[in-house]
Amino acid sequence: MGKISAEGVKRYCKSLFLACAVYLWGANAEVITKSLFESLKKTFGAKKYEKIRFEDVEGKIGADCSGFLKPLSGKDDTASGYYSSCPDRGKISRMPMNRMCLIFRKQNLKIVHVAIYTGDGMLYEMYNGCEYREFKESEWDCYGVPDWIEQSAELAVGDMVSVVAPLQRYNTAMDAKNGMRALKKAYEPGVYFVYKIDAATGSVNITKNKGSAGSWVVL
Repeated sequence: MGKISAEGVKRYCKSLFLACAVYLWGANAEVITKSLFESLKKTFGAKKYEKIRFEDVEGKIGADCSGFLKPLSGKDDTASGYYSSCPDRGKISRMPMNRMCLIFRKQNLKIVHVAIYTGDGMLYEMYNGCEYREFKESEWDCYGVPDWIEQSAELAVGDMVSVVAPLQRYNTAMDAKNGMRALKKAYEPGVYFVYKIDAATGSVNITKNKGSAGSWVVL
């Protein structure tokens, strides 16, 4: 299976979110039918499905956390397997905040859950259905950049960036990464210029006046 662009991943995730996809253990982002439901119960044990009424989920899209990734990756793998196959991986505190990544949660030192960080401070996760919410570093343990996602072109100094919603700004790159000590006035929607990039934190200094320092943000 070929690579999919970061924008393509976002479109896929958004489509399942808007379709109100439901969490279903063992499902791989597929339409829930009676035969699928019974097959999953036989394979993984009826106890995992005892709180789910088939009549409530029939015809919906069902997936568990790793099954959510199968249409994107072409692999039927576990959360742990996805982490192991990422060529770039490590502690969540070192995740590049401006890149699309897989994010992982551990239980008893074992990776048991995976979601998609979209590179802009948000994530998609199969948990209570398909969720779209803000990324919080404290909720995750590791990150991985899979080789089947074609990342967007890297920003460079002098590039123009478009801000489409009020964006918190900070005095330092580290404050921006950690979401601490935000300045009172956020950047308003509009076009800005990249003044400086801090690769270690994934933070970017953007400004309205090209060539002049602005404030640090996470795009």
